[in-house]
Amino acid sequence: MVNIVHIDIHCDDDRKITAIEIKLKYVNKEDESVLSGQTLVATVSAAFFKTTLLVDVGKSLKITPGKRDDIVNLTVRIDGDLKFEDVARFSEALQNALDETKLF
Repeated sequence: MVNIVHIDIHCDDDRKITAIEIKLKYVNKEDESVLSGQTLVATVSAAFFKTTLLVDVGKSLKITPGKRDDIVNLTVRIDGDLKFEDVARFSEALQNALDETKLF
């Protein structure tokens, strides 16, 4: 199971959202195969692209593995009008997509 454990929202001086940083962590359940490294990155990527954030208001996407094998950092630069409520809806949609995505 991959969970969102932290979200940072970056804004400019006019309180316009410019980027969203999300930290995701894999938590091993007894009945699942272990995800780490590139398999975890691939799973997070597949789940992210089930959402429409990048198409709707995104400028770029950066997915990087953390120093530990069970962490992935996701950064989305925003080039459009995005409200804080939209970020909440996106994070819920991303978590649902993560729950449904089983690549390995």
